Amino acid sequence: MWARNGVSFNQMPAQADIIVSSPDSTEVKLVVEAKLKPRDLRETERQLKNFMLQLRCPLGLVVSPERLWVYFEFNIEGLIKFHLPSTGGGVAFENAVQAWLEDLSNDTARSQVHDPKLREIVNHYILPAIETGIVRAAGPR
Repeated sequence: MWARNGVSFNQMPAQADIIVSSPDSTEVKLVVEAKLKPRDLRETERQLKNFMLQLRCPLGLVVSPERLWVYFEFNIEGLIKFHLPSTGGGVAFENAVQAWLEDLSNDTARSQVHDPKLREIVNHYILPAIETGIVRAAGPR
C-alpha cells in the first residue's frame, strides 16, 4: 500500500487501468484507461480526469483498439489575465480565456507560455486552429 496526497491506493476505487509513477517517489506521471469497446466515452473521460486531479497527474490517456485520446493538465497560473469580480465570474473568466486565445497570434502572448510541452501544444494544435478559424463564444454571454 502506498499513498499520494493522503489517499491510499488500496482504498481508492480503481479509476485507471495503468499508472506510470516515478521510480524514486510516489509522483504519478501518467494514468491510462484501456477500453476494448468504449461505450460511454464521456463517463470514461470524466472518471479519468477526476483520477488525474486526485493524483495531481499531468497526463492521461484513453486507449481503444482504434483510437488514442490524450489529456494534459498544465499549471497556467498567471497566463490568463483574470481577477474574480464580485458578480458574473463565469462570464468574466470565459471572456478572459477568449481574449487569451485571440492574443495567441502575437509573439508576446506566446512568449508568456513557459512550459515547453504546453508551448508545443499551443504552437502545433491551438495556434493553427485559431489562425485558420474564428474565436467566438459558443453561446450568449
